[in-house]
Amino acid sequence: MRADQATSVRAVRAVRAVRAVRAWRASPPGQGGVAIIDLQSDAEASLDAVIAAISEDAAGGPASLAHRRLAGVDDGIIARIDATHAQLMPHGGPLLLRRIADALRDLGVTWLDAAPAGARPEAADAIEAAMLDALALASSPAAIPLLLAQPERRRRDDTPFTDREAEVGRRLDRLMRPVTIACIGAPNAGKSSLLNALHRSERAIVSDLPGTTRDRVSASLDLDGVVVEWVDTPGLRDTDDPIESAAIAATLDAIRQAVLVVHLVAPDVEDAQLPAGLTPTEGVLRVQGKADLLEVGGVPATDDEIDLRISAVTGEGIAEFAKTVRNRIVRVEDLSFEGRWPFDA
Repeated sequence: MRADQATSVRAVRAVRAVRAVRAWRASPPGQGGVAIIDLQSDAEASLDAVIAAISEDAAGGPASLAHRRLAGVDDGIIARIDATHAQLMPHGGPLLLRRIADALRDLGVTWLDAAPAGARPEAADAIEAAMLDALALASSPAAIPLLLAQPERRRRDDTPFTDREAEVGRRLDRLMRPVTIACIGAPNAGKSSLLNALHRSERAIVSDLPGTTRDRVSASLDLDGVVVEWVDTPGLRDTDDPIESAAIAATLDAIRQAVLVVHLVAPDVEDAQLPAGLTPTEGVLRVQGKADLLEVGGVPATDDEIDLRISAVTGEGIAEFAKTVRNRIVRVEDLSFEGRWPFDA
């Protein structure tokens, strides 16, 4: 074989070897201080080649750490876990991560949108690998201790899940992906003020003018460790305003898909009727808002219609309200559940 042919064969083999290396982001999405990118290959030499190219230097053998310049754009750590698995640890800025991901693709590395199932060299077994995958994606802080306890519980008992474990597990799944809570009521019932009180910000515009919220406003809220997607809907009423009318119609689907509906009434506005066919999984929580007005002549709803009284102005009942909503989504006893959670079912 001529020298130029031999060089060409080696180049083709090198390209094929690099393509055998897979990469994915192992840290949760969003901006953080440090991110983790996993590199995995079937052959040690392929991984060596990628690491040398991305850092312009060798990074040491298995079970080693090296401080290197990554893709020429950021200083970071290369953790060589074993012969065929390594982790790049750059800073967590989204632009930096895109630049490093693009550099890996340019080298011929196969970029995966998600980690392959069970690709966790630090895990002792498949259930621990699944737990670590779930831990990286869980949206609610309350999920962490429950997930960490699962590998040992599942190793002790590998029988089919009980009905009780399946029932609690369905609610605990809400710790992984936030469920929707829709707050509905008449215009000027105080829905935006309630959202701001829960969010502790001016997320929604607050005004004494009915119809101020013309489209639904959503926010992620952490209610005592349980993250939910809160939807502040336009006030429900008959209106000749085509923009407001279209917004109300468009938001009805979101209301009907909510796991819990908060029906907010106020002493200074006429109550709005619930939309027809509304059957949320966790029911309707009827709340008397603007409780501060009751002391100056407002007309309260009858006690048998009300679950809670609150005031976004004074803060009365807000903490109790947040706990009540949290308990509708994930029960207090669920968070101390000592059984198995089929989070990966």
